Amino acid sequence: MLLCNPFGEEALRVHRTYRVLANRLSRAGFAVMRFDHFGAGDSAGAASDATFEDWIEGVDVAARELTKRTSTSRLAVVGLRLGGTLAALAASRSAPRTQHLLLWDPVVDGAAYLRELAVAHAGYLTEEMGREIPLPPTSPEGFPTEALGHSLSHPQLEALARCDLSALASLGAEHVSVVTTSEPADVARLRARHAMARNVSFIPASTSVPWNSDAAVNDAVVPAEILDKLMARIEEVAA
Repeated sequence: MLLCNPFGEEALRVHRTYRVLANRLSRAGFAVMRFDHFGAGDSAGAASDATFEDWIEGVDVAARELTKRTSTSRLAVVGLRLGGTLAALAASRSAPRTQHLLLWDPVVDGAAYLRELAVAHAGYLTEEMGREIPLPPTSPEGFPTEALGHSLSHPQLEALARCDLSALASLGAEHVSVVTTSEPADVARLRARHAMARNVSFIPASTSVPWNSDAAVNDAVVPAEILDKLMARIEEVAA
């Protein structure tokens, strides 16, 4: 089991949830690896030097290392938000072949995601400062160069803006499970794209705990309902 982090603030907010998920998977008998993308966390490199391709390649490197250490060809990958996007892109073009790809609220439309980051950045600062704060500085194309304290270079912005998971003919795995807590237009488009694919399942989920919030981090709580669904689906496919 390989767990792929999302980007920026979301990676910090999901840290405890991923740790709990990793522990549950380990107790269930799975070998588990968590890792930081290039230029983030404990990984090498500066954030300003990281490219979108570096992140995709990093997923492939981590997958190869995990299968090498465990001497197995059976690989399952969980990716949350942008981590799901990177996992799908890596699986669609690289070996080892992924047996099960689990995408948890994946970023389908990169341009929409960037606009979402800009709104979240301005909203957070407005709440903290007690006055309306405008959207953060943007690139010539209108995308944010900073998101909640995490910088985005122009090459990263350009690559993200072009990214569209619904354009992929295949998501690159024997089994694909898309776990969604909402269905915006881009996720609906992804569902329609794979409506006839027998190996792709869409699993609706809900939670009383919004993991993607400061309150959840400060209270050290995790979305148990979603973790239960992930565990059930992982064990079902692995059986």
